[in-house]
Amino acid sequence: MLSANGEMVSTDYDGDSSVITFDNAEDTEWRCETCGEALYEDACGYTDESGSAVCTAYIPDADSDDDGTEPETGEGPHRPQRVTLWWANGATIRTEPDEDSITVTISVGDPRGAFAFTVRRIPDDAPANGGRLIMHTPYPGEPLPHAELTTDHTGTYWVG
Repeated sequence: MLSANGEMVSTDYDGDSSVITFDNAEDTEWRCETCGEALYEDACGYTDESGSAVCTAYIPDADSDDDGTEPETGEGPHRPQRVTLWWANGATIRTEPDEDSITVTISVGDPRGAFAFTVRRIPDDAPANGGRLIMHTPYPGEPLPHAELTTDHTGTYWVG
């Protein structure tokens, strides 16, 4: 059974690996709150794709207009607002029935890699810890990290 945003998604599960992927299509970390244009930070401040710092949907004193009338629009500066999840390249959840595991990968740096978190069940007939779950996580100092990790406290790390 699979759902996305609370809606059931039709799938035919055959016991093989299943993969759910989020690919972030955002190409900028800033957008104009008023007109929605992608913005880029440069020496002039925040400009749109054409290099203009002028928003044609500018609403003067939009925050102070509370008389119930539609404010007039004109030209003025873009109002930069951070795009949510701009920092994420993507994420994937993968089930591996042959390994009896689930792996979650999250890419926040180089899109060719990701942080990987895996939870796996040790087989019941294993000599030690049979039937238990084990979790593998990224850690500071690991070889070939996706991004540098610095320990804040046990189990919590600063990325980058």
